[in-house]
Amino acid sequence: MTNIFIANLDWDITSEDLHTTFSTFGTVTLAHVVYDNKTKKSKGFAYVEMEEVEGAIAAIQALNGMEINGRKIDVKIASPKTNRPPKKEVVAKPKATVPGKNFKPRNNNQSGSGNPRNNNYNKFQNNRGNRS
Repeated sequence: MTNIFIANLDWDITSEDLHTTFSTFGTVTLAHVVYDNKTKKSKGFAYVEMEEVEGAIAAIQALNGMEINGRKIDVKIASPKTNRPPKKEVVAKPKATVPGKNFKPRNNNQSGSGNPRNNNYNKFQNNRGNRS
């Protein structure tokens, strides 16, 4: 069996459409369009599993680069996850802080008194509740 990966699919293409198209090249055991779990919309790629290697190669050669609904599809042998190149590490950017919004009181008391309720943060919070 040969597993084929199809990318850049139009979002209206269904698994049945793929099964019909690829079955002209040989026996299709599985045709599966990948959908987003939340939106239930196609992610734009799919997998097709074919019985014969020769039929899979013929399908790849015939369909790779073909334009469907204005999109050129990319058809190739699917590679197992272990054979894929490693993903680039994405470094998260620090969030911009807005004065006053991200303020958190310090554990150590900077106001000079021993009571943490006397610091400026708690005074500010207490005064906010008195507004009408």
